[in-house]
Amino acid sequence: MPACDNAAVPFAERTEARPIRLAIIDDNLFVRMPDGEVRPRAALFHRFAEAVINGGPFATADYLVPVADLRLGEEPPGLEAVDPTRLRVVPTRPFRGIADYVAHAPIMAASNWPVVRGVVGRADLVWIKAPASNAPLVALACRRARVPRFIWVAGSVGDVARSQARRGLAGTAARLAGLLYDGTTRVLERTGPSIRLDGEFFTSVVTRADIDAVRSMTVPPVAPSESRPLHIVWSGRMAPEKGVDDLLSALVSLDAAGVAATLSVIGDGPCRATLEGQAAALGLNGRVRWHGYLADRSAYLDALRNADLFALPSRAEGAPKVLVEAMAAGLPVVATRVGAVPALLGDGARGRLVEPRNPDALARAIADLALDQAERDRLRAAGLDFAAAHTAEAQADRLVRWMRRSFPDLPWPAEDRR
Repeated sequence: MPACDNAAVPFAERTEARPIRLAIIDDNLFVRMPDGEVRPRAALFHRFAEAVINGGPFATADYLVPVADLRLGEEPPGLEAVDPTRLRVVPTRPFRGIADYVAHAPIMAASNWPVVRGVVGRADLVWIKAPASNAPLVALACRRARVPRFIWVAGSVGDVARSQARRGLAGTAARLAGLLYDGTTRVLERTGPSIRLDGEFFTSVVTRADIDAVRSMTVPPVAPSESRPLHIVWSGRMAPEKGVDDLLSALVSLDAAGVAATLSVIGDGPCRATLEGQAAALGLNGRVRWHGYLADRSAYLDALRNADLFALPSRAEGAPKVLVEAMAAGLPVVATRVGAVPALLGDGARGRLVEPRNPDALARAIADLALDQAERDRLRAAGLDFAAAHTAEAQADRLVRWMRRSFPDLPWPAEDRR
């Protein structure tokens, strides 16, 4: 799929000014196919980056990401390849998780330094998505080459480590890694321009076409019953910090409250087998559908739109784009009060907020919405309006405007009235 529904020629090709050379640093894992094509394993930040390149006066950007070769017998990623007209993939040494990186940090740094130095040396501006394993190397290279850079702070590794409640050596290692990553991020924030994601600045991959498709739909009223249970949906990576176990427990509490409900779980991850076992132990067989990871965006959006309500029971988050996708799908939202979630939901104006690790509170909020059609309609309208104002194109434009204000000495074209 294209990065956005604007198929126009990139800004840099519509002006005689020299395009700005942007380098983007990302930690999301990519996979090199046997034919040399590079695809993302799961994350979609690159789609937002493509929208930024498309909407600003930029040349094709260097996109510095860890790239692993597809292993023998490994299933290829279902997502489409990076758009080579927007992003030029520059591979760095791959790693499998924070612990793997920390264990091999000296080797990783020695391997990645020449690559980082080369990318920074040909850039006008460097965009670091943090937390990032290569952030210290990139910052050092920027300082030596006197290239400006800014930080896009998407979350906290420490918050994730604490939410996982690991014990023993693994827990200690995770917390130390969190301190290292978050400490680096804070230093970079103090020593240069930065954006910490909130209710205004965040990654979006929603398009105007997504919004229009939902506005044209007729949404039938929902009165939960055994014949028509409330259909809840969750989407993300099945990891401890996501709190899906709390959502399964909440489903049982809904039974006790007399609210019939089913759950669709979209995604995959290390906790899937454990969660499936929990669902069986709770007697939820037949009421939880495990979709797996839906790489096809149309199938993913259809799965969201077919639900009645979106639940996000996370114990740690940054600014989750899935909330905006849920709002763009026309779903009222119940989410936990973590990270930038309250800002995205307007402190409750666009969705119900509950405390994390509280399945009963989660169930009560869902039950209240299940029985209040007017409130669901209000949240649906408010969420759609917010998503429409924060599409990939709109967010890219906000970021380009911020770049122009923050780095006025770059070769911005005079006719660009941003």
